[in-house]
Amino acid sequence: MTWRLINTKQNNAAMNMAIDEAMLLTQKASRQPTLRIYDWLHPAFSFGYFQRISDEVDVSACDAHGIELVRRMTGGGTVIHGWDVTYTIIVPHGSGMFPKDISAAYCAISDGLTSGLQRLGVDAAYQIEKPIAGNAPNICLTNPAQYDTLLNGKKIAGVSQRRNQAGVMYQGYIALDLPTPDVLVLASRQVSFDRVAAGKSTAINQCRSDPIRRQQLEDAVAVGFHEMLGVQFVEAEPSPEEIETAESLAQTKYGCAEWNFRR
Repeated sequence: MTWRLINTKQNNAAMNMAIDEAMLLTQKASRQPTLRIYDWLHPAFSFGYFQRISDEVDVSACDAHGIELVRRMTGGGTVIHGWDVTYTIIVPHGSGMFPKDISAAYCAISDGLTSGLQRLGVDAAYQIEKPIAGNAPNICLTNPAQYDTLLNGKKIAGVSQRRNQAGVMYQGYIALDLPTPDVLVLASRQVSFDRVAAGKSTAINQCRSDPIRRQQLEDAVAVGFHEMLGVQFVEAEPSPEEIETAESLAQTKYGCAEWNFRR
């Protein structure tokens, strides 16, 4: 199986989400399974489809600190961006290129991530059992779910999914470094959330004396998915149609209050 490998580098939050949706929309016609790896131009919080951003964070305080806020198509909790490696897997329906079952797909993704991380000497594993629900804030990094990737028992990577008529999209992140305290404290309205996060979360370089560079981690992710998913990657760029669609979506959807702050 051949997939596109696309690294779109840094974009603002609205454009990052718009590129993912544009790539998903093209699957119905072009059927090009894709692994996209990307970065964030500014610190950002992305929120799951069912979250209400204004309930989760102080929007004015985030704006004052230059933190971009964007609502994802996928579910899950708040993800803090700017210190992570973010990736998206997009596959068309009926291709036989990826497990149909959601749990099996998450397991396959975790296999790829742990394989890549272990190549870097990161002793990562994934959570096999479903955790018992608690009352913790809905912040992705502090709430391990089944098949999330762990390091020293703490979550370092998570993934969420969205299906539509074109295909399936999995959006995920890997915590390379921890956010700075001034950003972490704004990720939840819960009092003293930063202290909660310090006890429940970690990042790869938090556990190492020899920091891993971003490019090393990006390369390892691609190698891990190649090995565990049995796919061949061909480096590519988004198509002109995808770029045009993404630019439109960034302006008319992901950059708009009607999408991000709807109730």
